Amino acid sequence: MKNIVLVIMFFGLNLNAQSLESFGLKGNVKSIQEEYKRCSKSDIDADCFPLSSEMKFSKDGYLLKNKNSLEFDGISREKKESPTGWLETVYREEDSITIKLAENYYDKKDLMYKTISYDESGEVFITTQYFYNDVRMLIRMERNTLNYDGVKERAVSFFNEYGTFCGLEFYLDNKLDEKYEFDIQYEFDETGNWVYYYVVDKFNKSVFTRTITYY
Repeated sequence: MKNIVLVIMFFGLNLNAQSLESFGLKGNVKSIQEEYKRCSKSDIDADCFPLSSEMKFSKDGYLLKNKNSLEFDGISREKKESPTGWLETVYREEDSITIKLAENYYDKKDLMYKTISYDESGEVFITTQYFYNDVRMLIRMERNTLNYDGVKERAVSFFNEYGTFCGLEFYLDNKLDEKYEFDIQYEFDETGNWVYYYVVDKFNKSVFTRTITYY
């Protein structure tokens, strides 16, 4: 689970955080093209895992589009209102069979506050909760699951003022097992938005580049 959490966290999340401020962005951003490369410490290209994403914003600073290469073919989403906001159910079509992958719960301000992920048998696999600051920026995420030995695992991820995944704590049966804090090296553009960062963790090294256009 640890390496899976690291890949997802370093690449980013689609949480419907709507405004530029909630993404930690400055200026009148029009679009962001992001390229992510996560490699083993061997420096061999064959050991690298590339990803890409794209975000587009309106002139008044709100998210219009968020697409990333973790989206797979055959994925469909069904949305409906709920007492707390709305519910998005994610399905995958495989060999003419519809499989439920996850349920995403949003509040009335359109922020995701909980995700329930399911395994192939339809059993709950991971439950995730999301926590935000006053400007609706994600600052903490908690993922809970049971491992094969029946031990409760909890991964608590932390995000800094730029919205970057910067730390991780793993708990086994509510006892701290491992803790990571990442030394992230940034480069910024003239507006003050980061366009490059580099970080090495226990498992791999990650390089993230951005191409930002402004109105």
